[in-house]
Amino acid sequence: TQKLERRLQIAAAMIRISEALANNEQCDCWTRILDSISQLGTMGMSDDEQILDTQGQHGIVVYSPTFRHSQFDELFNKVDSIRGLEKYLFTRVGRNRLPRIRGYEGIERSPPANLPSSFYQPSYLEAMKKGVVNVVAISKEKTTIPRCVLRQSLENLDSDSSQKLTDTFGLQPIGISWSAAQCLVLAVRCR
Repeated sequence: TQKLERRLQIAAAMIRISEALANNEQCDCWTRILDSISQLGTMGMSDDEQILDTQGQHGIVVYSPTFRHSQFDELFNKVDSIRGLEKYLFTRVGRNRLPRIRGYEGIERSPPANLPSSFYQPSYLEAMKKGVVNVVAISKEKTTIPRCVLRQSLENLDSDSSQKLTDTFGLQPIGISWSAAQCLVLAVRCR
């Protein structure tokens, strides 16, 4: 549930930033991401297992649910990376993040009911039709997985937009102006 909560918080924060900057495209994209994360819920999040390799290095093996479409792996990697890149907008708590390695096998669990068919691996949908895995209700809604690319969106942040961010979030970067922080701030753009 920590993973779900963290991703929901990141998406909600990015919606607020997009709204403050009156960037409707970014706001729509992050809203779609937030909706997708909410629909998947805890059952749609991957499981992690901490490992210690032969050289004594710690890492995390990530096992995705077998039902979840693989495009979510890419999307969640990008959502998770926002926190580290947005150092002035997100407060880091806890120890440093360990390196993640994608596990070959997936984690077997039943999906939540009423997910759009696009959220499933095609092979899982086929297995449901054949009765190999538990059959759950599938939403008739035509929803696509948000496909996003990271891009620098605040390269030319004007003083008006800078003031909006300061007013909205109470941000007063110490020893760094917004113009210097622009290269650190990334947003997500839907294709």
